[in-house]
Formats: sequence, structure tokens, C-alpha cells
Amino acid sequence: MTDLGESVDGDGPVVTRAMYHDALAYFTDRDQNVALAEEQQALRYADDPAGAPQPPVVLHETTYPNGWPDELGDFALRNDYDAPFTYEGETYPTVVHGYWARSAARRDDHDRVRAAVTAREAQERGGRAARREDWAAVRLAVMAGLLRAKFGQHQRLAELLIATGEAGILYTGHSDAPFWRDEGPRGGRNWTGRLLELVRSELRAER
Repeated sequence: MTDLGESVDGDGPVVTRAMYHDALAYFTDRDQNVALAEEQQALRYADDPAGAPQPPVVLHETTYPNGWPDELGDFALRNDYDAPFTYEGETYPTVVHGYWARSAARRDDHDRVRAAVTAREAQERGGRAARREDWAAVRLAVMAGLLRAKFGQHQRLAELLIATGEAGILYTGHSDAPFWRDEGPRGGRNWTGRLLELVRSELRAER
């Protein structure tokens, strides 16, 4: 900004041609380094989704005293929705039935949970039963398997899940532990929502 032969800021060093070229070189190097850093970042993040993210899909916990609506909605993506499926040779009315039955240490408790009339009753029976010793280590794999079975065996539900696009899925409510649900600012690990996103991606990959 200071002309050749002038003092920087009025009382600084007198600008020489060498100083002038050093300043130009500094800014040239800086621009090149910035460009290189941006190029390297673009390579590292080459698989990052482009554009603005979709708003999240929030799966609210709801109740239908008169039965499920005839027209499918996002409620059918929840684990308490009645959609019988077979997982590892066993048939379960809902994912909730399958999850809590599989958590039981004893076979008779497994069968008692599976026979529950409603998902809520299945959860209550499962909560009272003795838990498998390895449950904390395997429950994510079991839940993933149950969700794969549900959506793999019900085409309409698979279409409903795929229709959520690339949106994040937030699984809310009060009936599930914070490990499985989203709690907004209060936390929650939202593992159900995250596994639904995984299954959605797998369904797309199969096509």
C-alpha cells in the first residue's frame, strides 16, 4: 500500500523494490497455500453430500386407540407398528416384540414376550424378564437385524422408508430408553434413527 521510497505508516522503514517484491511473494505464496489447502480438503471430503441437507424426519411416538390408520404414514416406520416378520426362524408381530423377546435369557420368557397382544405389553414383559448376559454387547446387531427383516419383508414399508430421502431420522418418544431415541438438547443417542438410516441405505443399494 506504500509507494516505493515512502516510509511505511509515515515513520516506518522506507519501502525498497526488494521489500515490494517480498510482499508480493508473500501474498502469492499465501494464495497458493490457501488454494492447495482447499484442494486437499475437497479431496478428503469428496464423498460429502453436496448442497443443503434435508430437514430431518422426526418419528414421533403416537397412539391410535381405534387402530392404525389405513393410509400409511411415518408412524409405520416406528418399532411398535404391527408388521409381522420372521427373524432367524422366529416370527414377531413388531420390532418391539422381537427386541425384548431376544433380550430374554430364558426361552419361556422369550415366548411370553413374543405372545404379548401389544407392543407395550411386550416391552413390559421383556423389562421384567432376566436379561441375556451379553445383551449390552449384541443389542445393536439384534436391532439392526430386526429392522432389516421388517423392511425386507414388507415392500410398502420399505418404500415408505426410502421415501425419506437423505434426511436424518430422529426417533423420539418416551417409551424407549435414551440409548434408542433422540432427546433434542437433552441428548439421547438416537440409535433407532441411525439404524433406520443404515437400513434405508442398504435397501437402496440392493436396487
